[in-house]
Amino acid sequence: MCIILLGFSTYAQEVLPEYDELNVEMNVPDLGTIEIPIAIKGQDAYIPVKELFDYLKIKNEETANGIEGFIINPDSTYRITPSENRILYKNEEYTLSDEDYIQTPFNLYLKSNLFGDIFGLNTNFSFRSLSVTMKTEKDLPVIKEMRLRKVRENLNRVRGIVNPDTTIDRRYPLFKGGALDWGVVTTQQSDFENDNRLSLGLGTMFLGGETNLMLNYSTRVPFESRNQFYQWRFVNNESKLFKQVTAGRIFTRATSSLFAPVSGVQISNSPFQNRRSFGSYTLNDFTEPRWTVELYVNNILVDFVQADASGFYTFDVPLMYGNTAVSLRFYGPYGEERIEERNINIPYNFVPKNELEYTLSAGIVENDEMNKFSRLNFNYGLSNSITIGGGAEYLTGVSSGEVMPFVNTSVRFASNFLFSGEYTYGVKGEGLLSYRTPRNFQVDLNYIKYDKDQTAINFNYLEERKISLSAPIRGKNFSIFSRFSINQIIMPNTEFTTAQLLLSGAIMGISTNFTTYGIYNDRVKEPTIYSSLSQTYRLPNKILFSPQVQYDFSRNQFNNLIFELERPVFESGFLNIAYENNLLRNAHIFEVGLRYMFNFAQTSATSRIGNRNTSFVQSARGSLMLDDNTGYVMTSNRTAMSRAALSIIPFLDYNNNGIKDPMEPSVPGMELKNTSGNLSYNEDKTILRITELQPYIDMLLEIDPVSLDNIAWKISNPKIKIHTIPNQFQEIHVPVIVLGEVAGMVYIKDENGTKGQGRISINILNSNNELVGELLTEGDGYFTYLGLKTGKYKAVIDPEQLENIGYTANPAEIEFTIEQSEFGDIVDDLEFILEKKSN
Repeated sequence: MCIILLGFSTYAQEVLPEYDELNVEMNVPDLGTIEIPIAIKGQDAYIPVKELFDYLKIKNEETANGIEGFIINPDSTYRITPSENRILYKNEEYTLSDEDYIQTPFNLYLKSNLFGDIFGLNTNFSFRSLSVTMKTEKDLPVIKEMRLRKVRENLNRVRGIVNPDTTIDRRYPLFKGGALDWGVVTTQQSDFENDNRLSLGLGTMFLGGETNLMLNYSTRVPFESRNQFYQWRFVNNESKLFKQVTAGRIFTRATSSLFAPVSGVQISNSPFQNRRSFGSYTLNDFTEPRWTVELYVNNILVDFVQADASGFYTFDVPLMYGNTAVSLRFYGPYGEERIEERNINIPYNFVPKNELEYTLSAGIVENDEMNKFSRLNFNYGLSNSITIGGGAEYLTGVSSGEVMPFVNTSVRFASNFLFSGEYTYGVKGEGLLSYRTPRNFQVDLNYIKYDKDQTAINFNYLEERKISLSAPIRGKNFSIFSRFSINQIIMPNTEFTTAQLLLSGAIMGISTNFTTYGIYNDRVKEPTIYSSLSQTYRLPNKILFSPQVQYDFSRNQFNNLIFELERPVFESGFLNIAYENNLLRNAHIFEVGLRYMFNFAQTSATSRIGNRNTSFVQSARGSLMLDDNTGYVMTSNRTAMSRAALSIIPFLDYNNNGIKDPMEPSVPGMELKNTSGNLSYNEDKTILRITELQPYIDMLLEIDPVSLDNIAWKISNPKIKIHTIPNQFQEIHVPVIVLGEVAGMVYIKDENGTKGQGRISINILNSNNELVGELLTEGDGYFTYLGLKTGKYKAVIDPEQLENIGYTANPAEIEFTIEQSEFGDIVDDLEFILEKKSN
């Protein structure tokens, strides 16, 4: 049930001889509220036909005798004729009494119950509560239109189509800084040399491109170029010839074995932004227990998980049209291990139909031989389901052939049935077939045949054969990911076969991983089989208990036992105590660790005391980011390099030029409807800063227009589209318009005196005689309009309405001025008097 509340005006209500007119707020199911007049006569309410039908978008036309039109269907016609006291609807005639309607020079009102009895628009009036309820089962045009609009909006959001009010063009600064990442890890050991490691990362914009420099220093390892990272990257998705240019460290996707980084240049016309996903590819592996693993596709964070009690993690990598560069980043809970970035080659590479994409890479491998490397690959979309490609790879020092041409293809037989194949001349040929059922049971078959004389890949395999079966297993009290795989490696003189059965998930709310390994070599009579079980229990008082055990079935003995307790301490700290017994090495290790998250850094200290070695590790890492728009330096305990950030500054736009001038103050308290990243405010809440955003994406900011403190402040363009740029705060000025208000009265003068008159239409014109506002007076003649910018205006009674009712207005127009004001100017002394035209 929806209630229509009757709101009286601020002026005293004058009681008319036969009825009262009131403006009310009407709440219609699924639509919201509108303002509509009603008339009250005795204990009954009367609703204006035209205003109600206009809002519900029911066809209606005023005629000399009344109102006619149709409801939803052109066959459902109606004709309301008060002069004949009747309503004709769907060829049925309804007789009206004099008490069923009110006819005025301005409106035709029907008693509220007639809308339900005749048209199926049930409107019931309660005089005691001064409320009207409306219910209908009709699929009204306005409801249908709203439903279709929402469907279109949702569909556009799925397709990535946005309709912003304002688009901020991308800028290519010559130089702009910047972000600074830092990290310190110190290690003291009883039986080994102490180690101190420092890392310093600098992210800037230089010559219009993203520039990142990461320096790594260790007291154990010489300071060499191969251990450092430096890269300049220019991205322009609008360019047709090339969309990405990279210099410095490049990601090569090489077939050859490269055990050192490649420094050079890479050019590609593949767009940096992700295209539509058409499927997924399962990726899983092991890292340290409870480490956080982030998945990046084309440098965009798409997912993150926490490894389970044994370190196992899994992702469904979205397959995109175009070049898909996938990387994983690993974050340990204590920071004593370096942050590793692992690049993954996805075997499927699809390109949209009739498009050609290429990538050209050339550089030097920073190994002892300083080998020269280059690779050209291209892919062409025969259809959206078939892509063919090829190219050549070059690497000096490959005795079997420095030039290695190749061809490849990717075929999508169905959304869940994929094939990928590649042949590299003189090196190898491989194929991968993957099938996933609607219930997520997946089968992967992989076969690789190596040329026996090849030297590009640094091992002597002849063949690799692999089958993998994976499926989710769900029950009432458990949810488990299962995988069974067999991998066979054929070498010139021996064969290796490994099998793995993995079960990972939650059982009765307990994180559990059970993995069994089997290893067989044709030179050994008995296979090696062992299992590992890892669990995490949530105990009272916020304690996590994580036991791990490994049992070797071949030797009928336990290999390893680990017990760990972890509990949060203070506000942002974690304390852990662990014990490990390695039965194979007869090693006992007792560990105590504390990590604490400050706003500016992640810190940790760990002590490992054992019968073979004792070590102490301390670490800290964090970042700084300069907002050079406001001169503010922001600290964070997370990485800032290659991340985008925004500074959003709302201001009072007094002169309406959209530019923040020196005399225009900032506006506090503005809020956003939706945002990614990390949102923060300055002390007086006049600057919004969003950090940790993904770069090179089109982001839509939606400002909440009702979050401002003053009703006279208005944001004309609340939807702002911006292309995010890394290593900088992009400044966004949001102009807030200060609106003025005009108010007054309209009186009607006759032989009985002067009284306020409702339903009079008033037009507001600017200095150019352009219509900027329309309004209707309330039942007592009061009118108000909020929404006028600074300037000169005039108010005029609608001439057409005056002609129709046979009245004149005195004065004919009233000029007024809205002055500049921080809180909005108000002009409330306008008065019009209507009089009958003299014959």
